[in-house]
Amino acid sequence: MSKQLIGLMSGGGGTAPGGPGGETPQNKGATRNLLVHITGNRASWEHMGIHGALWRINSEKAWQIFNYDVDASSSCTHTEHALQERIGRSLIKRITVVESHTNIDEVVGVSIDGLPPKEFTGNGDGASFFLLGSGKLNQPQEIFNLSGNTELGMAWMKQYPKYTHANLDIEGVMFLTGASYYFVHEGHPAIHMLKVNQDQLGVQIREETLVNGSWYKVDTEAFLFCVKTLRENILQNAPSTFDLSTLTVRINKPDGQRWLQLPPQVIEGLAPEGITTNDAEVQDAKIMRIQKYLDKPLFVTLRLAIEYTLPDLLPQQPTPSNSNNNGSSSSSIAGAASNSKK
Repeated sequence: MSKQLIGLMSGGGGTAPGGPGGETPQNKGATRNLLVHITGNRASWEHMGIHGALWRINSEKAWQIFNYDVDASSSCTHTEHALQERIGRSLIKRITVVESHTNIDEVVGVSIDGLPPKEFTGNGDGASFFLLGSGKLNQPQEIFNLSGNTELGMAWMKQYPKYTHANLDIEGVMFLTGASYYFVHEGHPAIHMLKVNQDQLGVQIREETLVNGSWYKVDTEAFLFCVKTLRENILQNAPSTFDLSTLTVRINKPDGQRWLQLPPQVIEGLAPEGITTNDAEVQDAKIMRIQKYLDKPLFVTLRLAIEYTLPDLLPQQPTPSNSNNNGSSSSSIAGAASNSKK
């Protein structure tokens, strides 16, 4: 089966589309440098919880930041929605912290949502990297490097840009209640797999059986077997795609410590000097100093270099035609289903 699956991904040839890595001369990927600036204080970050100490990209502007190979003329033929969807299926190759600066005087972890940690504490708490105190660092540090079968992932992205591990059983699929089959779009990877493996799977996929020119009627068991096989043999080993419109960077204290949790040495360091006779005055002065410490404005500033690749832009069909096709498609499929029950 593995040989047939390789044939599926390479379109019957021996290498991934566009050569090694699946990249075409027109789609070499891109690198974006982002300025990440997180501000606040310990008290506000504690109060806001998971919504506190973070930076999040403007989701409405992300498609303008990350899309490439789109000039003024081509952008007219691709809607904002299409460009937004495109950055939702990006393949991140590498992320580097080019520069960092903070005034936080204790260890904090910096994490990027959706990416695996690269550094860990002795208790197993992970982060993309740890800042070890206040100061500025100009030495670049790589915090993510693509793992998995890069060539396979690039080839899949190029050939099946709409299909992911999560949506493989619902995208381009219609199911009728009570039926023992699915209507599957001709561009679905399962259809290609069935065509390549017709003899082994005992399922015949013939062009003359197309419904409305785009849909095949496929036995439920055969379709679900294809989905399971593709997930386990290709998508499980290929790098996951990443939605750049949700890019989020967080900072936190390691090992589950709260922002208001202060080490004893810090508290002792905040003890007032020159007051030795009145315990109440000493306590009040210490509380005021601790409150001032918790309210002190803090910041973490990072320059991130993100190297990534987006799927090729698909040709856009006129909207009215698409609407008509969808409507006629549904009615034709319903008719085909009705006829098959008679």
